[in-house]
Amino acid sequence: MRKLPPNFDKRQGLAARFLQLKWLLLIAGIWLTSMSAQAAPWHTHEAIYQAVSQFFQQELGSNVRTGKLDERSRYALCTSALLVTLPFNNQKTVKVVCEKTHNSSSWSLYLSVNVQSKTKAWRLISAIAEQGTITAKHVSLVTYTGSHNNFMGSETNPIGQQVKRRLKVGHWLSPADLSHLQRLWRAAEDIPQGQVVKLKHLTSSEESIQTASPNAVTNSDQLIGRIARRYIKAGKLLNKNDIEGQKLVVISNQALPMGRELIAQDLAMAWVPEHKLRQTEFSQTDALVGWVTKRHIATQIPLTKDMLRKAYLVLKGSQVSLQINADNYQISNEAEALSNGSLGDKIKVKLTPSGVVKQGLVIAKGQVELSR
Repeated sequence: MRKLPPNFDKRQGLAARFLQLKWLLLIAGIWLTSMSAQAAPWHTHEAIYQAVSQFFQQELGSNVRTGKLDERSRYALCTSALLVTLPFNNQKTVKVVCEKTHNSSSWSLYLSVNVQSKTKAWRLISAIAEQGTITAKHVSLVTYTGSHNNFMGSETNPIGQQVKRRLKVGHWLSPADLSHLQRLWRAAEDIPQGQVVKLKHLTSSEESIQTASPNAVTNSDQLIGRIARRYIKAGKLLNKNDIEGQKLVVISNQALPMGRELIAQDLAMAWVPEHKLRQTEFSQTDALVGWVTKRHIATQIPLTKDMLRKAYLVLKGSQVSLQINADNYQISNEAEALSNGSLGDKIKVKLTPSGVVKQGLVIAKGQVELSR
């Protein structure tokens, strides 16, 4: 075997020690870098999420779900308050800005958000069939909390509109649920003026929402039992101006002269179209028995307050009892009525024999209470 020179062994030993030192320095550098990374002040992701949440609570009064940042992303610790804005004029993206960090730098980022807002929206409280017409019994306006913003809110009214498909209880209504057609009603035959509308007079018709009259009637219940205001030809699309209601009121059962004190046989009940009722009318005959007519009244006329008065309990020139009521005693004096008076009327009376004039309240037949 060939023997190596001594100098070669020395050089080989130096090289080995140099490599060992190089590896030690490299390991030390990696360790220092790792320690430096661990010691660097980073702004936590949770603090960023909290800043976004506070912004929506304070500025918009809404809760929000924030999209998550990449776990590997790092942002220098911010020494100023984080600024949160809505850069795109919507509530889907926010911009978070740090104007100053511990090393005098700045940074910004964008986050997607899902706003959980509270609003009033229409919700089904009973199921509705395909092409069914929405009525008040189908829907309720209740508070919705969530991120959807296409539901029909309080500024709209779905009642009277039709749906495209069957909808279940609990469904939140949106414009996409509504049909472009709505069920309206046409005259199935000629309807004379004054005729009470019945189901046989009607036929349903699918009409475009865009072309239908704002006064169009969508519910047959709004037609049945009401009266035709004018002659209606078969096929006409009915609207609210074609019909009117009627009320059950007290009418004169015969011609009544002025000054007549009414008895039960003078009165009757009848259905009268609303356009003939111009003033306050009466709904019970018993309440008018004993009242007196103020003028002549023809037969079959709805009775109103301007035609009648209550019977006089005190007549002008008659003697009445004037009562003076105090806390612990009552005094009665004779007086003369200076005018007629019904129950509750204020009239003047003249005390006898002094002739002093006082004002009193008619409380019963021949009795007046002194006004205080």
